[in-house]
Amino acid sequence: MKLLLLAVVIHVLFLLSIFYIHFQSPILKGLPESAEHDQPPADRLVLFVGDGLRAESFLRYDLNRTNYLRNTLLSEGVFAISSTRVPTESRPGHAALLAGVYEDPSAVFRGWKENPVEFDSVLNRSSVSYCWGSPDIVHMFSRGASPGRVHVTAYDSNDESFAQSTNTSLLDIWVFDRVQQFLVGEQQRKDGFFSQKKVILFLHLLGLDTAGHVHKPHSELFSENLITVDKGIESIVRLIERATNNDGRTAYIFTSDHGMTDQGSHGAGHPHETETPFLAWGAGLKHWTEVIPGLTDTNLLDLNGKRIPVHHLNQADAAPLMAAVLGIAVPKNSLGKLPRSLLNVSEEYAAWAMRNNAEQLLSQYRHWQRESESKMLQWLISTKQTSLKVLIEALQTEIADAYFRKDYTEVVRLEIVVVAQSLSKMLIETTLNAIEYFQTYYKPHLYIALTLTMLGWLLLLAKETCSPIKNRIFAYNRTIAVMAVLVALTVTIYNLAQNTPTVVVLYFVIPVALWGYIGSHWRQYAPRLQGKAAIYSTGFIVAAEALVFAFMDRKLLAPLLWIHCLLVVQPLLGRKHTSNRWLVWHWIAFNLLLSGFFLLPTIGRDSSNVYLLCLAIIAWTATNITIVNQSKHSFMFKCIAVLVQLLQAVNFLYLIILIESSAIVPQWSLLVPFFTSTSVPDRILALFSGLSGPYMMLSLSYEPLFLLCFCYTLYLWLNVENNMRNKIITVKENETLTSNSLPLITVPLFGFPSQLDSFYFCSSGQADGNIDINNIRLTFGFMLFLLASFFGTGNLATVSSFDPNWVRCFVTTFSPFTMMALIVLKLLIPVLLLICVLKGMVIISSVHKTKIFTLTLMVCDWMCMNFFFLVKNKGSWMEIGSSISHFVILECTTIVVMMMYELARFVTEISLTSSTPRTRQSQAYEISSQYLPYANKERVE
Repeated sequence: MKLLLLAVVIHVLFLLSIFYIHFQSPILKGLPESAEHDQPPADRLVLFVGDGLRAESFLRYDLNRTNYLRNTLLSEGVFAISSTRVPTESRPGHAALLAGVYEDPSAVFRGWKENPVEFDSVLNRSSVSYCWGSPDIVHMFSRGASPGRVHVTAYDSNDESFAQSTNTSLLDIWVFDRVQQFLVGEQQRKDGFFSQKKVILFLHLLGLDTAGHVHKPHSELFSENLITVDKGIESIVRLIERATNNDGRTAYIFTSDHGMTDQGSHGAGHPHETETPFLAWGAGLKHWTEVIPGLTDTNLLDLNGKRIPVHHLNQADAAPLMAAVLGIAVPKNSLGKLPRSLLNVSEEYAAWAMRNNAEQLLSQYRHWQRESESKMLQWLISTKQTSLKVLIEALQTEIADAYFRKDYTEVVRLEIVVVAQSLSKMLIETTLNAIEYFQTYYKPHLYIALTLTMLGWLLLLAKETCSPIKNRIFAYNRTIAVMAVLVALTVTIYNLAQNTPTVVVLYFVIPVALWGYIGSHWRQYAPRLQGKAAIYSTGFIVAAEALVFAFMDRKLLAPLLWIHCLLVVQPLLGRKHTSNRWLVWHWIAFNLLLSGFFLLPTIGRDSSNVYLLCLAIIAWTATNITIVNQSKHSFMFKCIAVLVQLLQAVNFLYLIILIESSAIVPQWSLLVPFFTSTSVPDRILALFSGLSGPYMMLSLSYEPLFLLCFCYTLYLWLNVENNMRNKIITVKENETLTSNSLPLITVPLFGFPSQLDSFYFCSSGQADGNIDINNIRLTFGFMLFLLASFFGTGNLATVSSFDPNWVRCFVTTFSPFTMMALIVLKLLIPVLLLICVLKGMVIISSVHKTKIFTLTLMVCDWMCMNFFFLVKNKGSWMEIGSSISHFVILECTTIVVMMMYELARFVTEISLTSSTPRTRQSQAYEISSQYLPYANKERVE
């Protein structure tokens, strides 16, 4: 238990370390507000956000589905591709658009729905703003805003339906209707709404996102929803222009928070998810015919024979752009850069806007700089920090000199203003680099500390896997222990004096404590570093690296599974027993069958297959009925159990018919699988039937077939390992067992020759034995099957592989926590079965359970170290998202495996019924126990 608790603590800290190394919260408190301008180019701004609309979908068919926006672009607009960051979800996307901040990493624990801290936005910087749309989005900008400044109108969250029969356009029509009612209301005219300045209208249009999830971006229904959005935007623009007498003081922006894949999913870093359209027109915004060369990288879009330049900007750049158009302060924590090439303003105003953007970023830099200068030991400041400070101060001085010079002509003045813009652009870039430097200040130190921690932890685990050397007593080195304590105190005091965050201090102290413990017990490690240890270590690293590559590419699991299959079966090839031949061929056949699943396409919306799902239901029903028939229960029990299984199968098929016909699923139909599962008192049937039922309800295609093949392969693996290590004796009907007839017993499955509920095994070895090559092979076999359970039907390492349709039987409205809980349940079902098998392997291998457990931890931790160094915060968004996913998923897997191992002990050992009458097998077990007084006497049913 102590080892388990220590392992959980170390792995949780290791998991959280990447946020301190790569991702710091962008939200800083106490920052000053930037300046405002009294004569902005626009009085009001209307922001349309088509949720989930990718750039490719918008530009397809030469924008013929959005005639109004197409004509607007040709006549007065400017177009850009906006690049988003991962996670490509609605919450982070809107935070970047309206606040210029990239998602706070800790928001992942709230499902990206709610920011852990309140942040400033252009809505809060305006004089007044009005928002319409989804409650998940519009409400997050009203929290923490100045009272009476941000007004919100949202529909009920239950209206966000993901059912196939849903008319997704209704969500957008609801928004357009409410905005029209607002604009034509008498109250607005009385309040002089249209004469106010610095006003923002924000329309969140969720219909496109819902249409993409339900019907896919290439569908006709998605196109119909896009046409609805185009017509709705046209009606709102005409209404505003009519109400303002076409005063030319309104700016319009149409964009999206994120895109989505062809399968209708998003969250990862595919270009379809990270590239969104950005169309701007109206007051203060440039027409595409007026391109400023050299200020931006542009491509060309062919439209109606015209070559329209396509600008490129980051999603966070929209916040300073909207602030510049309205002349309001840039949001305090914005990290966006003003895209000068999109502004249609005077050079003086552009210079002011860019300098205002630079000053807003400088306020964040000064915050970090003050924290750095408050440290006691200033002589330890790095050269890079000093050079950034000198460069920023020099740029500030040059910009100030340019503005304070009075003796120049109009021509010279214009040149100086343009130079000031260039200097401001350089200052913005330099300040962003300085902010990034401070946000990753502890990166190199934490890399070293965490690497030492994991290496020390691996050595500690290696010590735990080996039994004490007989007749040897190792002295405790008190000197090294005292030195470790002194070093830990020195590290702690130094970092506290430097105002180092408490968690970072903990990261620095842990490796000192670990290596201090190892150093004080070095005499125990020295004898174990001799002989075969080097060979075992090399093999361990090679095998672990192979699993790392398999984690990145699921197809590599197939050849690894074949290699493992041959290594396992090789000792049985020389035996001539009939059951051995049957076992060997079945083992090889099912490994080949299981490996085929890794070569199939991953399960997504496009790969949904009703026929394969029906076939899987029939196969599982036949398997469960076979198990029932081979059980030793009464005839009446068998009949009831068979009827229960048939009822469950009929219910599954009925659910499929309802879902495919877009009908409503009755609640009683959802409860049948759980009732049928709990109605079976037998433990084995509960595992098979109970877990297969919910799994089938969370499937789209061949997943239940994979689970069936996976389960039977695990059983064969358990039987092969048992046969290799123990003598097999077949017990005939009514045969009396004596103490001379057998020392050990195991009985095969499915009538070869007995039943699953008669599957007993025990071991004749010492439970305290040393780890040998067979135990190492067993551990890597477990890790291989663990990856197989993850990647058998999809790509767990990519967020976009999670399909909301998996939970269509249970949830039809957007509920991220419920959806995630059901998806996690589906992923953990094969893992639980595998860990139950590991529990059986512990008994078979005659090794203490903690030693197999620590071997498994060592493999996981070595793999985690690989992914720890592969985590990126630069490059393409897809690379960043994948690198984070690999590390987080494997680290969470390590923690989950540790906890589920204890759950497996409960599943395999606890009994909720009274003990059954003594059978032939229990009699044999007791007899074998008499002849093996020192044997491991556990058994697994």
